[in-house]
Amino acid sequence: MLFLVLLTSTFFIFRNSILSWGVQKVCEKFNHKYQGKLQIATIRFTGLSGIVANNLCVTSPQKDTLLTLQQFKAHVRLLPLLWGSVRIHDVYINHTDVMVYKTKQRDNFSFLLKKKEKQEPVNNEKSTNNIDLGYFSYNLISSLFDAIPEKIELYNSTLAFYQDTAYVKSTIDTLVFSEGAFKGQLKTSESKGKSLYLINGNINSSSRALSFYMISKSDSSKTTFPALKSFFNLGFTFDTLRLTLKSTIYEQNALTLQGNAYIKNSRLNHWRISPRNIILPHVEADFSLQVGAAAVQLDSNSQIYVQNIRIKPYIEYTHKPSKKLDFRVTIPEMPSTIFFESLPSGLFSSVEGIKTQGSLGFQMNFSMDTQKPDSVLFNCKMPKHHFKIISYGATRLSILNEEFLYTAYEKGVPVKSFMVGPSNPKYTPLNAISPWLQHAIMTSEDGNFYSHNGFNENAFRKSIAENYKKGRFARGGSTISMQLVKNVFLTRNKTIARKAEEALLVWLIESNRIVSKERMFEVYLNIIEWGPGIYGIGEASEYYFKKKPEALTLAESIYLAMIVPRPKWFKYNFDETGKLKPHVSDFYRIIADHLLRKEIISEEQKESLVPEVTITGAAKNVFLKNDTIPPDSLSLPALDFNFSP
Repeated sequence: MLFLVLLTSTFFIFRNSILSWGVQKVCEKFNHKYQGKLQIATIRFTGLSGIVANNLCVTSPQKDTLLTLQQFKAHVRLLPLLWGSVRIHDVYINHTDVMVYKTKQRDNFSFLLKKKEKQEPVNNEKSTNNIDLGYFSYNLISSLFDAIPEKIELYNSTLAFYQDTAYVKSTIDTLVFSEGAFKGQLKTSESKGKSLYLINGNINSSSRALSFYMISKSDSSKTTFPALKSFFNLGFTFDTLRLTLKSTIYEQNALTLQGNAYIKNSRLNHWRISPRNIILPHVEADFSLQVGAAAVQLDSNSQIYVQNIRIKPYIEYTHKPSKKLDFRVTIPEMPSTIFFESLPSGLFSSVEGIKTQGSLGFQMNFSMDTQKPDSVLFNCKMPKHHFKIISYGATRLSILNEEFLYTAYEKGVPVKSFMVGPSNPKYTPLNAISPWLQHAIMTSEDGNFYSHNGFNENAFRKSIAENYKKGRFARGGSTISMQLVKNVFLTRNKTIARKAEEALLVWLIESNRIVSKERMFEVYLNIIEWGPGIYGIGEASEYYFKKKPEALTLAESIYLAMIVPRPKWFKYNFDETGKLKPHVSDFYRIIADHLLRKEIISEEQKESLVPEVTITGAAKNVFLKNDTIPPDSLSLPALDFNFSP
């Protein structure tokens, strides 16, 4: 007992020296490992268990400052310390500045990311591939909650990040956490805007629960969520954001997180999403996230509300033994009027104001094993009941049944306008177009055109598999219906909004038989581009072969079908003498084999087919130019086909 008293007394007498010595060793270890510099001017014990540190500084090997902290105060719980656990409370931090920067030449933080020296691989069950995600996540969350002090006072703290000409600087003047509740104010100034948010919430360490609120106090037209606009050109604003974690449960080797998220009056803008602001007055989600040993799952009890649309998502990602993704989305059938009224403004502008009756829903299923990409599963449908369009909104879809003015665009700029109908002398009815051409186009562009409802799921599945295997967008899955809608009603901008809008318009037209398949195909053949400035089959047959579309031969028809995906590249399929290059033979063979299988041509016709055409129209003048070989910096992508199964 006496020895313990003496030991304790000695510790209290020399504790500041011991603390300074320990801190010095920590600084030396940091400096040796990272080649940077960690300095703490003074650190000492105060009272029974208090610690005060002044003027902490972290600099990079190039002596660029990363972190400065003027004053840190805290109390250490002595009893847990005896068991090797550091628990602090009553934390006070004043004047903290974190400044991170990155240019092409240098930065002030990558020295902290120094990799450890390579070690011999260890063959045991605890290798990286065998991490128990559920247990790891539970321990991480528990450690975070356990590490939260009972009281925190944070004053005059700044976090700044600079990258070339872009920057963001966020400041918290005051943040106080006491008795489970916190509140403060976040101010941000950056290269593309500024913002001011009030933040508050509650944390319950014992039940592993929390609530977090951000309330914007800025003019929404002049503010943006910190860093997104400056570094990602993504504009995102809202009035209120709330995140609630209601429960954290670990049982049966799985961690379950249940909670709620809510955003009021949000506005999203990015050129890859939509050219217009996407406005969402109300979005709310109830989530149940399960993290198991080898999988993460957002289970089917989760629900997302976008206005009055209720979405039931299911997502499961498995990382071993192979990486698999299962994704299902269901919108239960609901009154169609509420469905269209609840669509986000700016995302489906062409149907804004549409009037309907009846009900409709939505179902999509997707599944993929990355080790077996060709086995990808995908299907999508919109169930309906007594659905009917009473009046069109911003876009009158039935215009396809009439003569109308069509304008072709290139890179958002109008390049040519013409009438699609009898008043145009180049307009050609479907029955006056060679059947060879019709079959060749459908074979190469959309083999199931007359049998599908606007979407070729088989082609889309192949597209997903091919794009994944090649690691880039190498093949599309658009049908003739989708191409027609894109050309007539939408822009050529490759945005998420355009693809979503395209799919909805195709469904409205096909599922409600607004336009017949024959009329759609006829309009399609009369508006698509067949060469530089050449639009419609009437112009194309004259431009290449100086004949009417009905007189096109099988070889000429296959040639015209070949150039549709890349009309401006047509001349690069010819050599200097004006003859088709050898690689074109593959296209002719594939199309001919398919036409034979469908009994559109005979064996004799296939055998007599020669991949040769003679350009007799104005297109032959193009070959007089000495540029029949594509520039070295360019290459012709491989053709893809949407054949029938």
